[in-house]
Amino acid sequence: MRAPSLASMLPWLLVAALAAPAAAQPPTAPEPTAEPAEPAAPGQPRYLAAMQRELEAMRVRGARCEATDAQRGRCQFSVRGMTTGRDFTVHLVYSDRTDTVYLYVERYLSAPADGASTDALLRRLMELNWSLLLGKFEWSSSDGEVRLAMILNTDSNFDRRAFRSAVRGIGQLADRYFNELDRLTRGQAGE
Repeated sequence: MRAPSLASMLPWLLVAALAAPAAAQPPTAPEPTAEPAEPAAPGQPRYLAAMQRELEAMRVRGARCEATDAQRGRCQFSVRGMTTGRDFTVHLVYSDRTDTVYLYVERYLSAPADGASTDALLRRLMELNWSLLLGKFEWSSSDGEVRLAMILNTDSNFDRRAFRSAVRGIGQLADRYFNELDRLTRGQAGE
């Protein structure tokens, strides 16, 4: 039998040469995709069930969640300060409309607009707001309520780690600053 000529083998060599690099490379993993959002229960906001599960997994004391309508829900729990021994009531207000979870400590302090120490307290709250990376203090001039609040965005997904960080962080911040701010509210200077 006669050996094949180079010209007759050229198409086969070309196919083998083009296929070789693809065959030599390891198979590539499929592109990662975002985890699909699990469907919300009828009449419930998109991430309310996920919030409830995370609070349960964190063993948050007395946590309970409920839908207020098909796009909004709320959760509430209590956290005890390690240094103050005080119980802080924390609310989480979730909205599919704004894609946010608004966390706040209810009635953290009270500082009436005409209070003798309110100006000093408000100055200190602004100083703290300037330095806080996560969280802010809010004041209502109508009733004097001071809140410690945080905002968590949910526009692209529900970030479990960010949620857990905010839930832990709000209690820690409330405990950390309460004694100092309470003294200012009562008009007592010093630490």
